[in-house]
Amino acid sequence: MRVLVTGARMWYALNSIRLLARQGHEVFAADSGKVSGGLYSKYLKGKFIYPPVSEKSDEFIECLLKKIEELKIDLLFPTFEEGFVISRFMHKFEGRVRVIVPRHEHIQVLHDKWTMTQLASSLSIPVPDTTLLKDFDTSRMDFPLIVKPRDQRSAEGIVKVQTLSQLKKLSATLDGTKTLVQEWKTPHQICTTGLALDGKLKGNVIYHNIREYPESGGVGTCRVSIKCEKVESYVSTIVEALRYSGFISMDFLYDRNEDEYYLVDVNPRMSPGLLVAHTSGMDFVRGYMDMVDGDIKSFDVVVPGRGTYTTAMEIGWYFSTLFKGKFRNLKGFFKSRKGLKDDTWDIRDPLPFFVVLFAMAYTAVFGPFMGGQTKGFSLGATYDSEKFSVEKAESEKNREAG
Repeated sequence: MRVLVTGARMWYALNSIRLLARQGHEVFAADSGKVSGGLYSKYLKGKFIYPPVSEKSDEFIECLLKKIEELKIDLLFPTFEEGFVISRFMHKFEGRVRVIVPRHEHIQVLHDKWTMTQLASSLSIPVPDTTLLKDFDTSRMDFPLIVKPRDQRSAEGIVKVQTLSQLKKLSATLDGTKTLVQEWKTPHQICTTGLALDGKLKGNVIYHNIREYPESGGVGTCRVSIKCEKVESYVSTIVEALRYSGFISMDFLYDRNEDEYYLVDVNPRMSPGLLVAHTSGMDFVRGYMDMVDGDIKSFDVVVPGRGTYTTAMEIGWYFSTLFKGKFRNLKGFFKSRKGLKDDTWDIRDPLPFFVVLFAMAYTAVFGPFMGGQTKGFSLGATYDSEKFSVEKAESEKNREAG
C-alpha cells in the first residue's frame, strides 16, 4: 500500500515512517518545513514540501490533493495538527484517499482547554478548578496558580503565578477571553495515547514522564508505560461521549495526597506515546492501517515498564538542570534510560536523528525570537482555531455542493 505520512518533523512521524516501511508499505512523507527529520529517512519512496497548514490552508489542501493523485496514494497518515486542517476540509478528500481523523467539531472542543475542561467536568472527570481570566475571582482559588492560553500545545505560554500582584501585571498583557486561570497541581504528569473508532477505545497506552523539558514541567523527554485503570476509564468516557474516532492523547496530573488524576490537556492527534505503545506490545501503526481497511482487530495488552526517550530533548533537560545547579536531579540519569528505546536514533536509518537534533538545537537558540522554543519548532505546522470557523467551512462546503 502507498502511504503518505504528514507532519514529518515530529519524531513520532519518523517512528511511523520506519514502522510502515518495515511492514512492507511504500512510504512517502511531507511537511511544511525542510528541516524535518522524517523527510530524510532512507525508507521513503518520495517526499515533498507543502505550504504552511494554517497560514495558507487553501494552498496546503490543494497541494495534498494534487500529490495524492500524482503519487497514487492509497492512505493518508496525519501525525500532527495538519490533521486538524484535513478534518476541516474532509469533504475534499472523500473518495480520493483513505484516512481517519477526528470530526472537526470534536477537535474544536478538545483542542480548546476551556471547552475541554467543561466537557470533562460534565462527565465527572476530575479537572483542576479552572476559569477564564476575565472571570477570575480571588476568593475561588489560592496561590500559586497556573495561567495558560486556551489553544496552545507543548506547554506553550504556561506561567506559574505566585501572587495577586504578579497576576495583575501579567493580566495586563493577556486577552481575558483567551486565557485560563487554573488551580496549581504538583506536576507529576501521566500521559496517554490511544486509538478509537466510533466511540470505542480500541487501544490505549498510559505512561509516566520520568523527565520533562523544560525540567520544571513541559514535554516528556523520557517515558515509561504503566497501568492505571482509573485513567483508562477517563479516556474511554470521553471517547464514548463524543463517539470519537482517530488518535487521541491526554495529559493528567496525579495528586498524591488525594490519590486522584486530574485531566489538564487533550490532543486529538498522535503523540510520542506511539512508540511507547509499540515497545510495550501495542502496534498503533498496524492498528490504524487495519482500521482504515475496515479490518478491526483487538490490540495486544500493554506490558508496563517499557518506554522511550528523545535524545535531543534529554540533552536539553540535562544541561538546563545542570546550569540551574539542581545537581541532585541528575542522579540516576543514565540508569533510568536502561532498557528504553531512543525514539529518533536507528543505526539502520541514522540521518533523521541528526536532522531532529539540529532542528531542536536551532529552536533552543533562536526559538525565543520566534515566540518560544516549541513555537519555533512547530512553525507552519500548527492549527489556528480562530481562522477555521464553523461558518467558513460550512459556507464553502455548501458553495461547492451548489
